[in-house]
Amino acid sequence: MKKNLMRIHQRGMSLVEILVAVAIGLIGILIITQAYITSDNFNRTTLGEGGAQTNGTIALFTLERELRQAGYGIASSAALGCGAINYYRNGQYSGNLGGPLPNIQLAPVVITTTPGVPDQITVMYSTASEAIVPTTLSKSMPNASAELSVDGTAGFQVGNMVLMVNKTPPQTCTMLEITSVSVPASNIQHNPGAGGVYNPPGAGLFPAYQKDDMVFNLGNPRVRTYSIGNNSLRLFDMLFNSAAPVTFDMVDGIVDLRAHYGKDNGVNNNTVTNAVYAADDGIVDSYSSVTPVNAAEWAQVHSVRIAVLARIGTYERPTGGACTATTVTPTWSGSTNLLATPLSPFVLPEGLPSCYRYRMFETVIPLRNMIWRPA
Repeated sequence: MKKNLMRIHQRGMSLVEILVAVAIGLIGILIITQAYITSDNFNRTTLGEGGAQTNGTIALFTLERELRQAGYGIASSAALGCGAINYYRNGQYSGNLGGPLPNIQLAPVVITTTPGVPDQITVMYSTASEAIVPTTLSKSMPNASAELSVDGTAGFQVGNMVLMVNKTPPQTCTMLEITSVSVPASNIQHNPGAGGVYNPPGAGLFPAYQKDDMVFNLGNPRVRTYSIGNNSLRLFDMLFNSAAPVTFDMVDGIVDLRAHYGKDNGVNNNTVTNAVYAADDGIVDSYSSVTPVNAAEWAQVHSVRIAVLARIGTYERPTGGACTATTVTPTWSGSTNLLATPLSPFVLPEGLPSCYRYRMFETVIPLRNMIWRPA
């Protein structure tokens, strides 16, 4: 009898007990897994929000830094509105002269809009330290390849780019590269060759300029176009590229870009609330994406309103087979103002509804070089 009792105590757990233990363990694993997935999703969303915040801030800062310099050295009321600049580089001409190089418009900022796609912003400014007031020709050029006799050579250096602008209509703008500066004679040369890749032989298709025409010192000018591609903010330096554009992805996760000119034109288009709408009083009266066409209209551009749309990289699973992360198009001031017809709403790359979330960043940037430009 004693041996039988010992055997009973040595039998261990029954099948039912094992099954109950396994069930309890599975339930525990399920709860832990669900908690981990929820925590991981929350962590990914938090990191995605932080990434979108960083990307949007960097993109906005990059654009703001460029736009604050826009127009430096070229914001002259006598020059703005001359249109596309004649220029040459290594055997090729700009598009306005029939060549493959991209056209460059003499303007502090040009906003290019196309329905259904992100806007493009092109910024232009001089880097010369003495570029506020242009010099003038003291003698007429007998031909396009002649040296420039100017009122003063202060600030002009070999390798700088100069911009020629005639005062009498029709205005033309031509960009040349300095190859020699004669201070005693107040002459500037622009010879072709290895030291002047922007100067065509014999001045090529360029026009000659007359006495009192303006000469702007551009230094090492910046003509940069910002656009959206491959879900990134992209940069293209128009002046220092050949006919085949080379773009650089600067900030990831940026899927849309919108911009408007802020104009002191006395027009009330319900985008600005002012007590009085008066042109040329130093107060922006309206925002629009319509590019100015002459010097008078460019002089009224005092600011630029921009917005970028950042996409949070976390993909959220559809609910009931449908994406619910974003169901309404994100908006900015340019698409939610009082206008009957929205100007330029954002466009999501994957459309609506989306399984991604978005964040919008917007600011207004004063064009200080336009506000403080010479009369």
